[in-house]
Amino acid sequence: MIKSILIPTDGSINSKISLDYGIYLASLFDAEITGLNVIDIRALEGPFLSDISGSLGFSPFQNYLPKFQQTLEERGDVILEDFKSYCSEKGLTPKIKRLTGIIPNIIAEEAKRVDLVIIAQRGEHEKWSTGLLGSTTESVVRKSPRPVLVTPNNFRTFENVLIAYDGSIEANRALKTACEIFTTIKSRLKVVFVTEDEERSGELKSEVEEFIGPYHIDIGIEWLQGEPAKKILEYAENNKTDLIVMGAFGHSRIHDLILGGTTAYIIRKSTIPILLN
Repeated sequence: MIKSILIPTDGSINSKISLDYGIYLASLFDAEITGLNVIDIRALEGPFLSDISGSLGFSPFQNYLPKFQQTLEERGDVILEDFKSYCSEKGLTPKIKRLTGIIPNIIAEEAKRVDLVIIAQRGEHEKWSTGLLGSTTESVVRKSPRPVLVTPNNFRTFENVLIAYDGSIEANRALKTACEIFTTIKSRLKVVFVTEDEERSGELKSEVEEFIGPYHIDIGIEWLQGEPAKKILEYAENNKTDLIVMGAFGHSRIHDLILGGTTAYIIRKSTIPILLN
C-alpha cells in the first residue's frame, strides 16, 4: 500500500506533471506527499564558478560563491512554494524539503523514508547525472530503495496496466507490487513476456499463474517474440496501456550497465508512465 510519496521537483513543466501523478495517487491511497528540491553541490564547487568568472573577466569566484548559493536557495524556495500552493489547490497539505548534495544520491537517501518516488522522465538536471547513462532519472532508478514511478510529459489515470515479466527477482517484485496496488483501484492488469523460446514462455506463464493464484484476480497473459524493449513499448501503444510496471533492472547487470538494457531503453523511449521496482 502507498502511504507516503516523494516527488523531486526542479520547477520544470515535466516535474509539475509528476506532481499531478502524485496528487492522483495520494487521493487514491490517502497518502501524504513530500516535495523535494535539491541544489546540486557541483554547481557550488570551485572549478565550475572559476570557469565562469574567468571567462567573463570577473574577479575570483570566491567573491561570488555566497551570492550564487543564496540565489540557488531562493530559487529552490520559490519552486517549493509553488509546489505547496498547487497541492493546496487540490486539497492536500504536503511536506517540503530543500537539500544540497549530489541529486540522485540525495533523492535515493530520502526515498528510504517513503513508499514511492515519482520523478519526471526528463528535467532540468538531466545533464548533471553521475550515472553511466547520463540521466538523473536513470541514476535515481538504479539507486532508489523504493519503487520509482517515471512520468512522461502527459497525465493519464491508470485504467490499463501492463506488467513486463522476465522471470527475474526484480520482475517478480514488480508483479507483486502490481497485484497489491492496482487491484485495489480496479485497474485492468495484463502480463507480457518476450522470448523466442516456446518452452521458456511456458515456464514464465506457469510462474505468473502460480503467483497470482492466491490473489483471485483476472490477469491476461501474453507471449511476445522479438526484441524485448521494442516489443513491450509496441504492445503498450497498441493496447492503450496507461502504465508499464517492470523490474528496475534485469538479472544481466553487466549487460544493463554496458549496453543500456531493456529497462534503460524503455525509460528513455516510453511515452507513458513506468513504475520500476
